[in-house]
Amino acid sequence: MEIEQLEIRDFLGQCSPLTKLDEKLLDQVVNTLEISYQRRGSEILKPGETNDRLFLIRTGAVEIFDQDGNRYSHLEEGDWFGYRSLLHDGEIRMQAKAIEDTLLYLVPGELFLSLFQQHEAVRNYFSHQKPERLRSAIEEIRKKNQAPLIGSHAADLVHREPLQVEQKTTIHEAAKLMKERTVTSMLVVQEGKLKGIVTDRAFCTKLAANKMDFDQPVTDIMTPDPITITPETSGSEALLMMARHNIRHLPVVSSGKVMGMLTATDIIRHQSHTPIYLINEIHRAVDMESLQKLSAQIPATLVSLVRNSLTAYDIAHAISAIGEAITQRLLTFAEQALGKPPIPYAWIVAGSLARNEQTIHSDQDNALILSDDFIEEEHDEYFKRLSKSVSDGLNACGYIYCPGDVMATNKKWRQPLSVWRGYFDTWIHRPEQKALMYSSIFFDLRCVYGEKSLLENLRQEVLQKSKGNTIFLAYMAANALQFHPPLGLFKRFVLEKGGTEEKALNMKKRGVIPITDLARVFALAAGVDALNTQDRLEAACNAGECSQSGKADLLDAYEFISTVRLEHQAAQIERGEDADNFVPPELLSSLERRHLKDAFEVVRILQDAMETRYQAGQLK
Repeated sequence: MEIEQLEIRDFLGQCSPLTKLDEKLLDQVVNTLEISYQRRGSEILKPGETNDRLFLIRTGAVEIFDQDGNRYSHLEEGDWFGYRSLLHDGEIRMQAKAIEDTLLYLVPGELFLSLFQQHEAVRNYFSHQKPERLRSAIEEIRKKNQAPLIGSHAADLVHREPLQVEQKTTIHEAAKLMKERTVTSMLVVQEGKLKGIVTDRAFCTKLAANKMDFDQPVTDIMTPDPITITPETSGSEALLMMARHNIRHLPVVSSGKVMGMLTATDIIRHQSHTPIYLINEIHRAVDMESLQKLSAQIPATLVSLVRNSLTAYDIAHAISAIGEAITQRLLTFAEQALGKPPIPYAWIVAGSLARNEQTIHSDQDNALILSDDFIEEEHDEYFKRLSKSVSDGLNACGYIYCPGDVMATNKKWRQPLSVWRGYFDTWIHRPEQKALMYSSIFFDLRCVYGEKSLLENLRQEVLQKSKGNTIFLAYMAANALQFHPPLGLFKRFVLEKGGTEEKALNMKKRGVIPITDLARVFALAAGVDALNTQDRLEAACNAGECSQSGKADLLDAYEFISTVRLEHQAAQIERGEDADNFVPPELLSSLERRHLKDAFEVVRILQDAMETRYQAGQLK
């Protein structure tokens, strides 16, 4: 090749999706392309005419205009255009005009169509369907991070044969067998079929606590129909199941036959910094110092999960499970110090922890729902001290005090059930600005400790009141439209100042939160009690509040935005920096920038649809 062709080849080799082509095909593109120089203001593509070239901008800038003469997009170095007309028999529907002196590389249309048909990477890149492009992009990011645990299977991780006993075995016999085999669990079977599991924990929580007789059958302390996995279940999936359900043993079953037992220890041997290890150690912690040390391992655990190519959904659930465990352990510390609670209570969390969407240490949002037996003079001092102990402990573990004082230490958020009923009644029937702010917080609540029924009864009442309440939903929809995706004119990124002086994309406020807010409104309109954003979208769609295509588009956009955010945070942690939500676009590849624009555009379209559906525009 001549020097000029080598320079062209080097440039093309850095442009997606040509980066996916082999050397021979890339040479073919280089040898067949033409070079065109367009002066500022010149028309490159004219509606109504026919196009037979794919255009790549080498230098300069081009703008695309729709049929009404409105600017559709702004393109710069490394951007492609002309492919839409090639995929429609050459028919040009939008005008392309050079807004600067521009150098273009022109690829023959026949070669482009051949590559489009034969190569999935090319097809995914130029696909008209944003969800297809986003799904492909997510898979590409995960492929970069393939780590040992993601490629392993349960059959590879099982360390030893499981101990199995028949249902008629006594508790005494079971305990003796577990001691002899030095195991922490056994499986209860009948004619080879799994009936239940007994772990060392059951001897404390069931046998000792209920003063049971050692001669009773082991079935009296077993957990019936335990969660199981197959030999093909990936190590990462098994790890997430343990973290999510706070268990340490998973029977491995194939076609109804017990094949083995996967334990947390088996996974820990294979992988450091696992959430199940942290959660187990947190529940065994004896003081604040040890709890702080364990909490300090969360960043490394996040990196491990990201590098194991887990989904953003699973990573957030795992990190949230760790935060939940820390909260629960702090509450047990507080009860040990203060004594038995005088009345039933529910410790509730709000925000990302309630939705199982934490990614790293965040500020704490919590509250207390007290039984209506509450008498302020007799009981408030106990719960005031309990709240302070837990809130101070969370702050020491990296979950800083809530800047808005949404914490149980604030007497307003430490109230009996009847008062909470009054709060929600006011927020729903008098949706003023402050009420809407509280609604966006307190409609995402989850009980992590104490009497769960206090919250569940309240939740069902609230959902009944919000479902079909058009005025309230209109105000909630208007409130949800406060944060728009960071796209400006010509689909250019809108940057904000982050933790440094440099401007960047705010992936939380402008990426994640708009979708979270959309999902909340859909869920309230449908009267469904799901909390997690992705679960809400699924449930709302099933209830008819969100279209199937809208749900699918939002899920893909949410997963991609969350994945880019997690990749950014993991890279920061590996560099020894504090993780944040501000992603400089220059750190992203041209392909990632394009897919982000796709994701943001999906959100913007769905926000517009929500504004129309709930007539929120007049309330903004």
